[in-house]
Amino acid sequence: MKKFFWLVVIVLLVLTFSDHESIKPYRDKVYDLIVDKVAIAGDNQEAALRKTRKQLLQLAEQWGDSQQQYLQKHAASLDSLQKFRRSYCINNDFNPILFGEPLRQSCEVIEQNYDNLTRP
Repeated sequence: MKKFFWLVVIVLLVLTFSDHESIKPYRDKVYDLIVDKVAIAGDNQEAALRKTRKQLLQLAEQWGDSQQQYLQKHAASLDSLQKFRRSYCINNDFNPILFGEPLRQSCEVIEQNYDNLTRP
């Protein structure tokens, strides 16, 4: 019973001081992990979309603002991601914002997760 009490006290202290600069990055990582795990348990397509969006935005951090906004817009929903894949990854249409290596890397990320995105 003592161990449980101390565990509750520690959790409450962490929650109380979670806005502190030294704790906040770890809190955000734990929060993202919990949100991802809950999404996986609830809906596989939503979890795959969230994972794909996260990977695309991490990839786009090294690119320009317009490219980041473009990827964010097209990764917002499953339909827009499928249209992006069909147009630029499969049909090889010209994309004036993403072209060359950024487009190839984006298509690789989408292809890696596409099976999970289309799974019912």
